[in-house]
Amino acid sequence: MFERYTERARRAVFFARFFANQLGSPKIEAEHLLLGLLREDRSLAKRFLGSPWALEEVGSIVTQDKLVRERPPDPADLPLSNSSERVLSFAAEEADKLFSKPIGTAHLLLGLIQEKKGNAAEILRDRGVRLEHIREELTRTPHDDSVREDFVREPGPLPEDIIEVQTRIRSIMDNVNAAIANHDFAKARAYLDDERRERDRFYLLCQEHKLTDWLSE
Repeated sequence: MFERYTERARRAVFFARFFANQLGSPKIEAEHLLLGLLREDRSLAKRFLGSPWALEEVGSIVTQDKLVRERPPDPADLPLSNSSERVLSFAAEEADKLFSKPIGTAHLLLGLIQEKKGNAAEILRDRGVRLEHIREELTRTPHDDSVREDFVREPGPLPEDIIEVQTRIRSIMDNVNAAIANHDFAKARAYLDDERRERDRFYLLCQEHKLTDWLSE
């Protein structure tokens, strides 16, 4: 099914499954695909949503709109919802319209805008993301999701306990990336559970130290 997908587009779908599992959803919905996309490709988020840190804002909206239920036992078994299947179909159509053989993260974004059922498209519209504008931008300058751009915030010195948690999160994510590269998704999911616990601790520490600007890190 994902033969045409770029590595980062496949990873976006993998992270969508992770978010669906964390929210206790029985299916991978369009909003989970949006979260996975924003997590995997911050360059795309910066270009079309105005910030590489858009994930946290969008994530808070999705969490508020959805009742967080007990997580299902095996995220590997989570199917795509009908809405998500339409998103992927739209993404393939958009890649064809733009004469692109691979389906990349930008095509997933276009697919999400087109899917009217669910709140992913509404979230994007509320942030000024418009289908024709994205198409025109991509026609002029295609989005190469194989290029990785590092985004680093540089505020004042951080407390040592926050730096320690950040270091652990980065180390865990290195392990996640290595596991995904080796197609060891069970190990990747285990690492992501570790990452979620460390990130929860990170948020609590930021609140404790009144460093609210870092909550979208």
